[in-house]
Amino acid sequence: MRRRDFLRNSTAALSGAALAGSAGRGRTETGRKPDILFFFVEDVSPKRFGCWGNKVCRTPNIDKLAASGVRFDLAHTNAAPCNPSRTALLTCRRPESTGVYGNNHDWRKMIPGVLTMPRHLKDNGYQTVRIGKVFHGGFEDDASWSRVINPREGLPEPKNRRRPLKGPGVEFAMRRAREGDAAKPLAGEGASGSPFMWGPSGQTDDEMLDGMVAAQAIKVLEQKQDRPLFLAIGEHATHLPFTAPDKYFDLYPPEKIELPEPPPRPKDRVGADQKALTQETWREVIAAQYACLSFVDAQVGKVLDALERTGRAGNTIVIFWSDHGFSLGEHYLWRKGPLYNESALLALIMRAPGVTKPGSVCKRPVESGDLFPTLFDLSGIPQPAGIEAFSMLPLLKDPSRPWKKGAITCQGPKGRSLCTERYRYTEYAGEPDRTELFDHDADPGEHKNLARDATRADVVRELSALLKGGWKACLPAAG
Repeated sequence: MRRRDFLRNSTAALSGAALAGSAGRGRTETGRKPDILFFFVEDVSPKRFGCWGNKVCRTPNIDKLAASGVRFDLAHTNAAPCNPSRTALLTCRRPESTGVYGNNHDWRKMIPGVLTMPRHLKDNGYQTVRIGKVFHGGFEDDASWSRVINPREGLPEPKNRRRPLKGPGVEFAMRRAREGDAAKPLAGEGASGSPFMWGPSGQTDDEMLDGMVAAQAIKVLEQKQDRPLFLAIGEHATHLPFTAPDKYFDLYPPEKIELPEPPPRPKDRVGADQKALTQETWREVIAAQYACLSFVDAQVGKVLDALERTGRAGNTIVIFWSDHGFSLGEHYLWRKGPLYNESALLALIMRAPGVTKPGSVCKRPVESGDLFPTLFDLSGIPQPAGIEAFSMLPLLKDPSRPWKKGAITCQGPKGRSLCTERYRYTEYAGEPDRTELFDHDADPGEHKNLARDATRADVVRELSALLKGGWKACLPAAG
């Protein structure tokens, strides 16, 4: 097959196989299309999970899910923060094409009429249900959903009021409550964005948003469906401010938290959030996100238990996805966006009955947008035109097979980073002095920049050309 034909038919050529029992038609042994359970989780790097090697943070339910399907070790966001990441996933259009790079870019106006993942599923017979955050902020798309459930709908009011939080963003949060988006952080309050705060909530699981989301999801799973179900569950607790029920904070005494070992950096490049934290509070913040992740894990476990209890698991594709990573002081940086592993890598686990093998690990580079065509291949639904990603169905069957040359992540319109199985290579338009090359075999923490190492000149030239060639240049070889 000629390469241009392969590219044109990249997903169609792979759609002949789907779930076991009726290959090519996207139906399982039950004779109906598979249900899809999709967890959308905020702001957390895979390195925080037990299944990715974290020895401190407790995530037993997500670890169990990983053990039952495929864990992706080189899954990348197409861009951070939340809005560009979720837009790329849900529309299968890259930031370079849409111009959606920030949280204030309304994708509905920038790419009007674009077909979304849930809308295409809805148009092909699925009942699409959203609980919690899926698209970013105020940019949800009503046409994509058969039903939107308010997490608080029909649930009792919390008996316990939330406790006040601590951190350099407290005053900023108070001004934001008074002034709205016009409020800006002052010196010592951390970076712009969500106020930098943390602390135990004083509420129970069921009284907090993520607990309510899980309770509503369980209700949906317990209802009889006359159509295949796409259930999108947005879990929020790992997003600033970091707050969760007290029992999860009790798991992580700050004095037992080890700090990352950032490389030396000029003081003028230390992030605003880092300047606002002492080493003591640095440990507290790491412990706080761990607590929030353990809280999310408990809610994921409740939903997965309900999936088993209702007998739906054998006919349900399960996806666990974090929209991007989040730095917890690595490289003296916090939050999301910087083109390092902590921010660019995301947590991705997939389980597809009859396709994936338990305990599989994929070390090939993939991107968020690739989930878009993959779900349609698994469901036997035609691929829409104009998508900018590649179905991972072959990887679900054989995670060790040859695959893409690399995954591309953007930081605004200038920063672009290519991650291969060995290297991360990053360029910033108009700033040649910021070019970076890291060899993950020798330097997994990305501390030593080799971009000007004469012995790596050939590597730099090769990866620069590949990055400039864009996503199509990274596609798997034909065959």
